[in-house]
Amino acid sequence: MNMYSHIKCSEENCNFFALNENEKCLKHIENRDEKIKSISMKLQKEDMIRNCNNSTIILDSINLKDKMIIVANFSNSTFTNIDFTGSSLLLSLFQYSTFKSCKFNETTIKYTNFAGSTFSNCEFIDSNIVNSNFNGIFAQNSSFNDSDLYYSTFTSSRLENITYIECNLKKTDFYKSKRNNVSFKYSNYEEAFFNRDR
Repeated sequence: MNMYSHIKCSEENCNFFALNENEKCLKHIENRDEKIKSISMKLQKEDMIRNCNNSTIILDSINLKDKMIIVANFSNSTFTNIDFTGSSLLLSLFQYSTFKSCKFNETTIKYTNFAGSTFSNCEFIDSNIVNSNFNGIFAQNSSFNDSDLYYSTFTSSRLENITYIECNLKKTDFYKSKRNNVSFKYSNYEEAFFNRDR
């Protein structure tokens, strides 16, 4: 399996990684809007999305249902009204991104990084979310109901109006999280970590 590209953008003082087969990142490439449209069409067409760098992309109202997303970099990106239902997100990077009204229902998410991201009005219902990183996120008006969150981490996250109803929270880490109106109803929250006493 190939891993992420580590070729930096050729633009001076830019810390983002270059697009595949390109010297610059999506932020500094010429004809950026056309490139985003091209990438968007490709993402919708292909069943498997892998070994790609699409950092800083802006996607709005596209269908990404039933995709296999593996070893993909979508960090520092913006997703609005994106439907990931039934997809698998494996070993992928979405850190420091913004998600608005997105659906991750019936997904499999493993070893994937969402650290520092913002979620509003998103759904992660009936999903298998294992060993994934939600550290430092700000999430509001969102649901993880009926999901398996085994060994996933929400350390130092800020959670407002979030539901974790009937979830498996074994070894899920909420250490130093700030929670307002968060429901763990019918979940095994006693097996989650909220402090460092154990």
